[in-house]
Amino acid sequence: MLKKTYSAIFLLSLAAPTVVFAAEEAAEIHGLIELGVRGVDSNANSSKFQEFKDMGDGIFGQVLLDADKGDYHFQFNALNPGANDQSFQFKGGQYDTFKYQFDYDEMVHKYTLGAITPATGIGTQHISFPDTTSPATPPFSQWTPFDYKVNHKSYGGEMELSLHSPFYIKVGAEKRQQDGLRPFSVQQLEQPAEVPEPILSTTNNLFVKGGYLGKSISSSLTGTLSTFNNDHKYMLWDSPDPSASPATDLTVLSPDNNYGKLAADLSWRHLPLGSVLAVSGSYAHLTNSFTANDIFLSSAVWPGFTSLNRTSFDGDIDYSSATISLASNPLTNLDSKVYYRYLNRNDKSSVITYEGDGESISNANRLLSYQKDNAGIDLGYRLPKKTKLEAGYEYLGMNRSTPTDEVQPTKSTDDNSVYIGIKNSSLDWMTAKLRYKHLKRDSAELQTDATPFYYMDQTYDEWKLSFDFSPVDSLDLGLSFAYKNTDYDQAVDTRQNDKRKDVYLDTAWHMSKATTLSGFIGFEKVDTDANRLGIASDEATYPDFTQTLNDSFWTYGLAANVKATDNLAFNLAWQYQKSNGQINFDNAFFTDVTNSDDYSKQTLEAKATYAIDPKLKMTVGYIYEKLNAADISYNNYQYILDGTTGTPLVGTMYYYSGLYANPNYEANIGYVMLSYGF
Repeated sequence: MLKKTYSAIFLLSLAAPTVVFAAEEAAEIHGLIELGVRGVDSNANSSKFQEFKDMGDGIFGQVLLDADKGDYHFQFNALNPGANDQSFQFKGGQYDTFKYQFDYDEMVHKYTLGAITPATGIGTQHISFPDTTSPATPPFSQWTPFDYKVNHKSYGGEMELSLHSPFYIKVGAEKRQQDGLRPFSVQQLEQPAEVPEPILSTTNNLFVKGGYLGKSISSSLTGTLSTFNNDHKYMLWDSPDPSASPATDLTVLSPDNNYGKLAADLSWRHLPLGSVLAVSGSYAHLTNSFTANDIFLSSAVWPGFTSLNRTSFDGDIDYSSATISLASNPLTNLDSKVYYRYLNRNDKSSVITYEGDGESISNANRLLSYQKDNAGIDLGYRLPKKTKLEAGYEYLGMNRSTPTDEVQPTKSTDDNSVYIGIKNSSLDWMTAKLRYKHLKRDSAELQTDATPFYYMDQTYDEWKLSFDFSPVDSLDLGLSFAYKNTDYDQAVDTRQNDKRKDVYLDTAWHMSKATTLSGFIGFEKVDTDANRLGIASDEATYPDFTQTLNDSFWTYGLAANVKATDNLAFNLAWQYQKSNGQINFDNAFFTDVTNSDDYSKQTLEAKATYAIDPKLKMTVGYIYEKLNAADISYNNYQYILDGTTGTPLVGTMYYYSGLYANPNYEANIGYVMLSYGF
């Protein structure tokens, strides 16, 4: 009740400026007020149905207001006030003098509802697991229930002042808050255990921007400050094995940090050859600092503590960027653009070393610095018969380094890509487009199994073809086709080839002024090949093998809009999606997977809208949704499994909590809504 009362008060306070406008005869006020009630019947254990939205039983609606009086203007928007996904925005000002904007937004990310765990201390920074020496794991009835979900809230605003001049200044501030429980994985007896990470953090952002808007020249200078504060900087958990050393383990979570950025840009128009020059640059600095005491680190918690070369860490990263581009019209039918972009990341953070598992361990190879150079040219030439030819070239180079010079994934990559495209609309009833792109990536190092496939030597080819048809005034058709092929010629123990195809067809038929039928159908296909290394010491049993992934996706839908009378309209929409994938191996040691990323989803929405009068409308609607996830990762979910047989186990081996265990749902939603426009 407090939440809904707060929202109502906030709504009234934001709407107050419109009362002032309403009191003036010269003011024009337009808006829309919608208020509805809905009932929902769904699987309460599935978070997928409302992962990012609030779709429970109750009242919903929105308010839109737009007011003008002379040079003054005001807009207000409130969506679902009182719900867990409510938002408010109001903005206004005086044209060419000042303007302002304020926003408030809430959202809940629901990962999993109804999770359970044998651990205690859920929601705190210290988690304990049951003793493995006990006769059996506690029964499910004694496990602790909780929800994996994080509440997000943000609010802030900005104000700009120009005073009828080409100069302006803008100031803005924002606060973002997060709290809840997010999925996390820890190691228990060398096996993974799902636990919730406690989330309680705040981010504060502030920016100041000053600029000049002239007929030929525009420029600005912006300064940004951001601070992140995390109330949970570490998480401790007690081992289920009382003989383990250490008995309590530690995970370090996100530290507090500070971020600052200074950016400038300049745009110069009306240059010779119809040119526009754009230049920009920025410098940013990210810092954080914490000590062993800040994260409760001691030799009693972690044996490697005594071998640390330092007990404090200072994060220090600089970002520098610059961009220059020149767009011109050197010939009557020729457009051109040349550009260069530069980005440098310099990681000067502390190097931490310690002794672990009989060897010296360091974070030095994770302190990644890099330089990114990106340059290119785009050309467009207008040919006769409403034909335009486009072509371009782009270079992208990445050079990476670490304090130890042991760079992963690779020290450098160079991309060279070209494209060519043509568009023709010489026929009034058809527009055709064809585009081809080729990319070649070269890596500076010999490919090894430690290098992710994305960074390896590769060639990429892409074809896109599309048509838009209007054979008669009442019929519109669209057809598109795309083919993408990536070869990783030198890859070792990873992906070798990736082929993707998709075809989409959509149509709209305006049968009459009162009736429109539309529909679409789409198909996507992914084929991926990989080679895998076996076990060199036992090649007879575990030889090298190949792995293939085949994934197909279908989607189609239909919609109808019918205006039965001047006051009554019907809308019907249906959509279906189905994904079907499989993984095959040529090694008998592995079993083929026939249900990789398999799922089907369908939605149906029907509504009738009746205009009681020109300003007041009533809508009665029904929504049906169904998701059936048949992926191998969801099937036969067990909270405790034996690592060998996959059967329920008495004792402790794997601790699962139910994360993503119940994705399937079937939901029926009915609602009635009144809309008043003025």
